[in-house]
Amino acid sequence: LKDKFIKHFTGPVTFSSECSKHFHRLYHNTRDCSTPAYYKRCARLLTRLAMSPLCTQS
Repeated sequence: LKDKFIKHFTGPVTFSSECSKHFHRLYHNTRDCSTPAYYKRCARLLTRLAMSPLCTQS
């Protein structure tokens, strides 16, 4: 359920290998991504992470 809800808000977001550690840390350890009331905030965090300079480097 969490995956579907967050994908609905973020769309298809992919993370590079350098970024995946940060993604897993956010996705599994933050209140925003573990409480259904905050899933929209989690989606915003993950979108911002995907667009950050750390994740957009090639």
